[in-house]
Amino acid sequence: MEKRKFARLAMHSDTNIKFNNTMYSGTVRDLSMKGAFVTTDVLIPVNETVEVTIYTSSTPNMLCDLQAKVIRSTEYGIGLEFEKTVLD
Repeated sequence: MEKRKFARLAMHSDTNIKFNNTMYSGTVRDLSMKGAFVTTDVLIPVNETVEVTIYTSSTPNMLCDLQAKVIRSTEYGIGLEFEKTVLD
């Protein structure tokens, strides 16, 4: 049974993830109102807080800049839950 409260939007957008004062790159694979899954080579432990900047895929402009908590970490990437959005 699906537990998500918000629909996911499949996408392919560049992102930067700042963790422990280091910037890492990744790609947003899906996005919802409260979270995202980012493919990245860096393994960030669950429950850590990161800063996420997502860029639009058609231009180098920033789409959003948010804080998020890592809620899943796999060999393919990390699942993020946004701490606060403009809708909160």
